Amino acid sequence: MERVISLAEALKQELTWYANTIGYKTTTYFFCDDEHQKYIIVDATNPDFPGDYSVAIMMMAHIENGYIVVDADNTDKPLYEGLMHAGIPREKIILAYAGERVPSPQS
Repeated sequence: MERVISLAEALKQELTWYANTIGYKTTTYFFCDDEHQKYIIVDATNPDFPGDYSVAIMMMAHIENGYIVVDADNTDKPLYEGLMHAGIPREKIILAYAGERVPSPQS
């Protein structure tokens, strides 16, 4: 029997993979707000790296009205591709950073 994975499970699974990647002189932090279904990965420059210390949003996503909404994706391996590989249909993924909008619920 095939296990059905929820949108939240798929999103957290994919974001965890990205958060565990190793960057050069950076550290990633994955923050989850399961109650509100909001998730973010930030990338921070290690303090011993020459130059300015910086923190940047690597990825940010949330779940809204049965869709995964990708608010930010600053990677060369797009989150939506990983989600599709995990079995989430493209129709359930909204790329807010590219101007896509969550469809209004039907009355």
